[in-house]
Amino acid sequence: MGELARPSVVGEILERYGLRLSRSLGQHFLVDGNVLRVILGAADLSPRDTVLEIGPGLGTLTEELCALAGRVVAVEMDRRLAAVLPEVLGHPRNLVLVEGDALRLELARFFSLEERVKVVSNLPYNVATPLILRLFLELPQVEVMVVTVQRELADRYLAGPRFDAYGSVSVKLQTFCEMHRICNLPSTVFFPPPRVDSSALRMERKASELSCEETAAFFRFVDACFSFRRKMLVNALAGGREPYRPRSQVEEALQQLGLPRACRAEELSRQELLTLFRSLN
Repeated sequence: MGELARPSVVGEILERYGLRLSRSLGQHFLVDGNVLRVILGAADLSPRDTVLEIGPGLGTLTEELCALAGRVVAVEMDRRLAAVLPEVLGHPRNLVLVEGDALRLELARFFSLEERVKVVSNLPYNVATPLILRLFLELPQVEVMVVTVQRELADRYLAGPRFDAYGSVSVKLQTFCEMHRICNLPSTVFFPPPRVDSSALRMERKASELSCEETAAFFRFVDACFSFRRKMLVNALAGGREPYRPRSQVEEALQQLGLPRACRAEELSRQELLTLFRSLN
């Protein structure tokens, strides 16, 4: 395991092809075999699985995914890396390499509705959140995600009410999935080392309480609730140039639900926010 996942090997490949990595694209490759084992163990892959990997880079993770899964769809934005990756990996037959931006591509066309899809990726830090949300929204085939993200982001994803890290992204992700932190990762397990530490997370999709349309409406409500996170919820929803609802309506809904008039969004659980959303709509 981990034939490619060594700093010396990655350095040699970069030199061989005359490649220079881009920090702006979040190109930090996993080069620790022990961490690879942990991530792959959490993904629990079999030949029945299709894997989606965002940002395969030089294939340090892709190599192992191709050995374990039935099919691997790898989406690489950097055309230089996309050009050399098949050769580096030895042209595996079960690899489908897609060149493009995962936030812009119509990803659904690469999967059948019957496929069981798992996302296993070392995600680029700067687009991790919109990517995860988009995958849950647009790919119902995705059952599990095992991803590495910036540790600070992981703290936000996992946070509950009354914690500083709790916010709109916590509520949104917890709407889609149950998740836990597999482990924290120091910068030294990546090449080149990023300036921040990371966390590996496992996210498992749960049954949806909302339709697609309701989900979009609920997320707009959540954004409104946390738009002024230090303000009382009444002021966040009823203030500003474009109030979400009239003050009297918000106050009445809070009273009916037994919530304090002076409560803030950061004090309410996802379920309480969902109940309030339904009351107001």
